[in-house]
Amino acid sequence: MLLLAAPLAAQAPAPVQVKIEGVSSTLERNIRLELPLGRAAADKEKLPPPRIRQMFRSSDDAIGLALQPFGFYRPVIRKSLTQDGDRWLASYDIEPGRPVIVRSVQVEIRGDGATAPAFEKSRAEFPLHPGDTLQHLPYESAKLALLTLASDSGYLSARFDTSAIRVDRNADTAGVLIRFDTGPRYRFGEVRFEQTALSPTFLATRIPFKRGRPYRRDKLLELQNNLAADPYFSVVEVVPHPERAVGLEVPIDVTLTMQRPQAYEIGGGYATDNGPRVRGFARLRRLNRRGHHAEADLDVSTVQQSASARYVIPAVLHPMGALTFVAGYALLNPLTSSSHAGVVEARLSRQRFGWNETASFGFHRESFVVGADTGVAKLLIGGLSYDRTRSNNAVFPTRGYRARFGLEGSMKPLATSTFLRLDAGVKWVRGLGPRTRVLLRGDVGDVLGRDFHALPPSVRFFTGGDQSVRGYRFETLAPRDSAGNIVGGRVYVATSVEMDYRFLDRWAFAGFTDVGDATAAFTLQMRQAVGVGLRWLSPIGLLRGDVAYTLNPPSYLTGSRFRLHLIVGPDL
Repeated sequence: MLLLAAPLAAQAPAPVQVKIEGVSSTLERNIRLELPLGRAAADKEKLPPPRIRQMFRSSDDAIGLALQPFGFYRPVIRKSLTQDGDRWLASYDIEPGRPVIVRSVQVEIRGDGATAPAFEKSRAEFPLHPGDTLQHLPYESAKLALLTLASDSGYLSARFDTSAIRVDRNADTAGVLIRFDTGPRYRFGEVRFEQTALSPTFLATRIPFKRGRPYRRDKLLELQNNLAADPYFSVVEVVPHPERAVGLEVPIDVTLTMQRPQAYEIGGGYATDNGPRVRGFARLRRLNRRGHHAEADLDVSTVQQSASARYVIPAVLHPMGALTFVAGYALLNPLTSSSHAGVVEARLSRQRFGWNETASFGFHRESFVVGADTGVAKLLIGGLSYDRTRSNNAVFPTRGYRARFGLEGSMKPLATSTFLRLDAGVKWVRGLGPRTRVLLRGDVGDVLGRDFHALPPSVRFFTGGDQSVRGYRFETLAPRDSAGNIVGGRVYVATSVEMDYRFLDRWAFAGFTDVGDATAAFTLQMRQAVGVGLRWLSPIGLLRGDVAYTLNPPSYLTGSRFRLHLIVGPDL
């Protein structure tokens, strides 16, 4: 039995170790991926000894293939296979040899797109040049870029007549030859919507191109985004069919899955500025086949109780524009003022130059008490605003920004006061490495006019709180009257510098400083606070908890110089 067991043990599956010397870490990684024994060692796989020997004998070819993408075509390989107990060791000492040098590069573009600037640029920026070390990855990437450019630009039958690297192993040189035929440029054909709830005439306003225009993939994405931005659809599928093209016109099918006609929401929350909050929301998504829709919401907190309704007419004056009629009423009771405000307003919104543009005109009536100032403001207010947000992640971006600026005003005798209010703000986020971010914020505003004391608190500037200068109570940074009452300012400035570090996948630690104030005129003497905080990427969104310390509190600050701020919502 012992005599029989010895040969069986010698054939039992055994682990393999691979040792590679003589090459850089980059080459070694590729060799281990290409080498069968290298993959077996990485997977801690046990192999029968005959299989180990067979794989070892064929390893020269695998090593050669692994080196070729980096320009090494004549390696010298010294290898050995030994057994140490129940483990096998495959050792390789590799000299990559001289790299292959590119001798010539010939890239030809043919077809209808041969003279198109995009293809001319692609040809001029081909990544391999005479004298370069041959690299396969840039070569393959350039080929893929040509095919992608052709597909995106409408050359849907583009192909390579020739794509080759000819290597002279004896001379260690190579010639690159590419002949790319773009073929004809296709055009947009009929767009067919698969749905019955909305008028085809209305849906046609969402198409950002005309039939017969040159085909472009980005326009198809724009069509999908236009439809997805509407409240009517839960799923939008845009599918071109070049195989059914007639006269180079590509038909496009759009499959739309409708949302439910009505939606209702109720929720609650808490923020340091407003305290506990309850909100109810209703949306009527399809009031008719022309896409009209309506919304209503109710918002109740310790600081604000409001109700509003909106009726939206899409595709007014612009395909993606909207005319919105708004009516609302609010009771506002922050620490610094009290007011009852009603509004009836019309807003015309659209996309312009990549910005959201909103023009508004409406009647505002607000009875108010701000310190010693009391009154009833009746204002016909016209306004114009622009805002734009770009980010790589909606919840926790590492690159992005939000910018806004706007103006609004009224004029006697159409109003009880003449004023012009200007405000602007920007917030910028940038990642510094995989786990660190820096966030910069700046806001500024100014109210022009002689009747400042007749203006309601909604027009004046106040600062302090979660979204402006942390460390101070909500809207408590502003000028005071002779009795010590906060009355608001004409000018508003607030800035913030923040840095956070994500120490776990969903947790980050932050440090910040906020500087700002609302004043009667521009001044460099502003309030400042510093603080630390935690960020949690929760299932419901980003939750932020900050503790701020005021460096130069005003005389009316009472209690601790520390203040806790709790905020729910995205950075941008």
